[in-house]
Amino acid sequence: MVLIVGALSGVSHPDDGGWRKIAEENGIVGYVRPTPRSSVDEIKAIGIVDAPLAAVEAVIRDVSLMPQYVFLCRKSFLIDTPEMKSRGDVMYFYNRMDLPFPASDRDVVMKARWSIDKKTGTVHCRAENVPTDCLKDKDAIRIPLSLMTCALIPQGRDSTKVIYQALVDPGGELPSLIVNMLTRDYGVKTIAGLREMVKKEPFKNAKKVITSTPEENLPSVLR
Repeated sequence: MVLIVGALSGVSHPDDGGWRKIAEENGIVGYVRPTPRSSVDEIKAIGIVDAPLAAVEAVIRDVSLMPQYVFLCRKSFLIDTPEMKSRGDVMYFYNRMDLPFPASDRDVVMKARWSIDKKTGTVHCRAENVPTDCLKDKDAIRIPLSLMTCALIPQGRDSTKVIYQALVDPGGELPSLIVNMLTRDYGVKTIAGLREMVKKEPFKNAKKVITSTPEENLPSVLR
């Protein structure tokens, strides 16, 4: 998911914490704010997906689908090696971002952790880049900082509220102004893409939530 992180730990209400509304598209609202962790802005998007939580979760868990709905994603696939084992609610995956010419593509290896709040039914996914040269593409710049949190909040049986938050510093010599222009709509477009993916087989018929690890106030990777 270059992906990919108060429904989210460490995430402020859009009106607090320095968030500034910068976009709204078909009910999906996008925000940005500066962060001391990077010279590029952190982004957030909030929107409703008209599908059961199980369907939205199923789409996000299948990382091979990311090029079909995640903005700027060119390639993504699951990693399962002795060093990076993808099992249950822990997943490792490779992601490559297709940046417009003349910028070079970026790639990254991510570790995602899934958890569920048993009281509310909210499912969380938190992902961060793994410092590794594994699968490093010679034609791409390895992303030095990539953090994502996503909360899937059930809104009845057939609707899910999605809160998507990310901080991606692509590295290289791209000016922060250009990066912010490229990523400002990242979250909004990703949620819009999710709305289309959940209409497809086999996701639209997903009934059971897969995530089982209890949510125990795990720290947000964006804190």
